[in-house]
Amino acid sequence: MSPEPLVNTAKYSTPELLFFAAGGIAWALAYMGVLREIVRNKFVEIPATAVAVNIAWEFTWGIVYRTDLGTIFVWGYRLWFLLDVFIVWGLLRYGVRHLQTPKLREYFRLSVGFAILAFAGTIYLLVRQGYDTSTGLVSGYMATLLMSALYIPQFFRERDRTPYSPFVAWCKLLGNGLVIGFCVLVYPENRFLQTLCAVTLVLDVYYVWLFHTCRVPRAA
Repeated sequence: MSPEPLVNTAKYSTPELLFFAAGGIAWALAYMGVLREIVRNKFVEIPATAVAVNIAWEFTWGIVYRTDLGTIFVWGYRLWFLLDVFIVWGLLRYGVRHLQTPKLREYFRLSVGFAILAFAGTIYLLVRQGYDTSTGLVSGYMATLLMSALYIPQFFRERDRTPYSPFVAWCKLLGNGLVIGFCVLVYPENRFLQTLCAVTLVLDVYYVWLFHTCRVPRAA
């Protein structure tokens, strides 16, 4: 068996790989922005359910399965997973602040753990039964769509929106937009994936507009 290439130029063109790589870097920067707010403000801006599905996807595609984009991208997926481990840690420590119901607060950490296991099992079976792409982007954009959708009502519920990061908002939009470019080039016939991408992009654009319209700037 020939060794796995660093970058799979036999299957993917250079523009396709550049779209995915740039989007992946933007997402890594978004995670770093989230981690910065966890350290500085003890605040996790990604909704709890989205954190759970996100790390479940990254575990499934970074550890259990391997993308066929090449070794560099395999380790890129694993970097996302590592960054998300720290985000989950921050969520378990500080994420309960988003909940208003005392009973829900009591079971918050248990619920997060259960959600991660449930999402991981669901994504694993979806891939195993052949419903995903070889890059994991059907399950990936199902997870991303959920995140983009949940950001909006959580943002509306918050009284203090100052910990939300403009850097994260724009990196999230840019990361999704660039990977959507990859999806359009590589999977033009996959209407289900294209629909996931389109709805996600609309939600991300709306969130960035909402963010700059409704968020009160931090004091100097």
